[in-house]
Amino acid sequence: MKTQTLKVPNKLNELTLGQYQKFNKVMESDSDSDFIQRKTIEIFCGVDMAEVGNYKYSSIRQVVAVINKMFEEKPRLIDRFNYNGKQYGFIPKLDDMSFGEFVDLDLLMGDWDTMDGAMAILFREVKDSSNGKYTIQPYNSDKQVNLKNMPLDVALGALFFLENLNEELINHIKTYLYQNKENQTPAQREALTKILDGTQPFTQLVGQI
Repeated sequence: MKTQTLKVPNKLNELTLGQYQKFNKVMESDSDSDFIQRKTIEIFCGVDMAEVGNYKYSSIRQVVAVINKMFEEKPRLIDRFNYNGKQYGFIPKLDDMSFGEFVDLDLLMGDWDTMDGAMAILFREVKDSSNGKYTIQPYNSDKQVNLKNMPLDVALGALFFLENLNEELINHIKTYLYQNKENQTPAQREALTKILDGTQPFTQLVGQI
């Protein structure tokens, strides 16, 4: 049996969104508890799954318990973070979110596999920052930044923040979309209809974390 110490993360900021996406896919596709424990160690501790079997069973259970404990946290919103040498900021004013941003965000947040795309809408490179305030780059769906390696606490903090604002945000967006429906394409009007009648889910995964 292995005797060396595993490098075990104990804070969400030590994990990445991409790791959590892989973990979530395992949870959705397999119900075998032993397999899930092995994959948990592989994904979050960087140990090849074939090697996990050489560690003490009691140690594996302890490590998995530590990791699972982290997922019970509800992190606060972190509005700015550094990533690949640049600073990214959360949309300063959700009221200013465009129709295109909303529709793309709604689509991408419908699946954990595309959650990194949703985060690239919510967080964009900071252009200017002064006296605690900042502006971010305009939204461009053709130039999405890959945020799979962003800190997990930042991603989950944004999701929990949206969960708390969900009803208020939905009401605002419905009003905005209704007032601007005459300037929308047929496809946009169809999406609007689904949103207004409740069949288009927005942030549907937030409550399932």
